[in-house]
Amino acid sequence: MSSPQQRLPRDQRRDQLVGVARSVFATRGYRTTSMDMIAEAAGVSKPVLYQHFDSKQDLYLALIDSSAALLDSRLAEALGSTIDPHEQVHATYRAYFDFVVSHREEFVIIFNSDVYEPKAEQKLRALRESSATRVVSALKNFARLSDDEAQLLCRALIGTAEVVVKQIDSQRGVDVDTAVELLTQMSWGGLRSFADR
Repeated sequence: MSSPQQRLPRDQRRDQLVGVARSVFATRGYRTTSMDMIAEAAGVSKPVLYQHFDSKQDLYLALIDSSAALLDSRLAEALGSTIDPHEQVHATYRAYFDFVVSHREEFVIIFNSDVYEPKAEQKLRALRESSATRVVSALKNFARLSDDEAQLLCRALIGTAEVVVKQIDSQRGVDVDTAVELLTQMSWGGLRSFADR
């Protein structure tokens, strides 16, 4: 951890502050976290923190942006990794669960946040829409579905994944590998029936 006297290049300092803030927000939640707490955890003075971020909300929005970009890139990579629809389903679930496990703090920022700021909620909705658009496009490439039908199936797939993540968190009776295989099998069993429409 950097001491208050250690001077870092501006971009490095900003990245350090974002990393520390992500950990604090993910642990304590948005409402109970203060800029004082983040500055102390980062080993900087509060004025240094305010040199980079105008407010707690501004800092949290930056966290959402970086977390969303990471998740979106993982989903895009998964969907683009193969043209086989079954493998796309598997790869997408795998990417999602790997994100949850390997980037736990980012996952909390995006999906389990207690923030009720309009700008933050707008960004989170935009992320969900971006992810949904990718899945909808893959579904329409695979089967003859209207936009509304593809959107409905997309919501079902995303909703199922989010529910399963919470189930794994609370019970831990099924590991991630098994969850990915089960969801792939269940989803593919239903989705392939649309290919012949």
